[in-house]
Amino acid sequence: MKSGFGARNFLGNQSVLIIEPTLNYKNSMKGFLSNLKITNYKFVSTVRDAKISLLTMDVGLFICEWSLKDMNGIQFCREIKENPRHQQTPFLLLSVENLKKDIILASEVGIDGYLLKPFSFEEFRDSVMSVLRVKRAPNLINKTIDEALELVRLNEIDRGELLFEQARQANPQSARALCGLAQIAELRNDSARAIMLLKQAHHANPDYVDAIRHLVELYLIRGPARELIEMAEKAHKISPENPKYTLILAKAFLEEEDLPKSELFFKKTIRLSPKLAQAYKGLGRLYLIQDDYDSAMKNFEKALDFDEKDVSVLNSLGLAYVKLEKYPEGIEKYMAALRMRPNDFRIIFNLGYAKEKLGDLEAARFYYQQVLTHNPEFDKAKRRLKNLGAA
Repeated sequence: MKSGFGARNFLGNQSVLIIEPTLNYKNSMKGFLSNLKITNYKFVSTVRDAKISLLTMDVGLFICEWSLKDMNGIQFCREIKENPRHQQTPFLLLSVENLKKDIILASEVGIDGYLLKPFSFEEFRDSVMSVLRVKRAPNLINKTIDEALELVRLNEIDRGELLFEQARQANPQSARALCGLAQIAELRNDSARAIMLLKQAHHANPDYVDAIRHLVELYLIRGPARELIEMAEKAHKISPENPKYTLILAKAFLEEEDLPKSELFFKKTIRLSPKLAQAYKGLGRLYLIQDDYDSAMKNFEKALDFDEKDVSVLNSLGLAYVKLEKYPEGIEKYMAALRMRPNDFRIIFNLGYAKEKLGDLEAARFYYQQVLTHNPEFDKAKRRLKNLGAA
């Protein structure tokens, strides 16, 4: 009776959500929960059903089988802990396998307890009470890492590094500790070491999201594109509704000249974030490469709807108009771009070319000569002037 009161006391009015596909274990746990005087619970068999239940339930404890059809228990825990609403909710993992090494790693993504199947009522009771009492209180390694992070926040870099190293010595596979050391390396402008440590963290614990996200940020700066794509794809799989990663993938595939995938991810980005100017801009660039000037024009126009001061979009839209023989419209966009960037010789050259195509040769000569005052070695302007008889 005492343990039952304790469980109810910790849960209050909150519910227990159990993700367990096996009927025998469902029946056993129903009896165990009844013995603990816990009546507010729900069983589901899949992660999909669990997510639907979370829309209406106030969950105070998750109990989840490791091996599920749609994703494993660690992946489910990692996903729900992304939601601030569930970051502090205890999570008990069930498994028929004794995976002690994996459980150490699982603790870094929010797993609070582990129960090996088959289990008795006493084992179930003790595990439930343990995770409810802990309420996400950090273990010794995580506590050390938390202290290190606070020291880094206070700019105590050397002391923070010592604590991260202490945590790594206690658990060489701690992805959190490795990520902390990578953060120190970044602060010391040693990006190569930061990447090495983050790779180690990802290898040690592929489910540790922070390592993936930090690698994406570093590869954005340093490259190479293929490494960026690999990590961004993993980040996208974890957060499929985040337009940040679809946009990164779209740009990276464009850089790699994989135009079909680039187009796919630009369109995904627009679907997720319809007002993101960068997505329309990137898609416009892609269509320019494909000589689809009408589609390029439409996307650049859309980009300007959300960012009217983007000089590169104004210039690219001017180019699309000129390719479509809409010379006055192209000239208008080039002039708008030049008002914001008056010394950009490339925009001045494009304006000269549009004037030439319109038949205003005097204006074209003037702009080509202006190009050469800014960049005397710009061969395209020299050739255009020569063709106009003004070499």
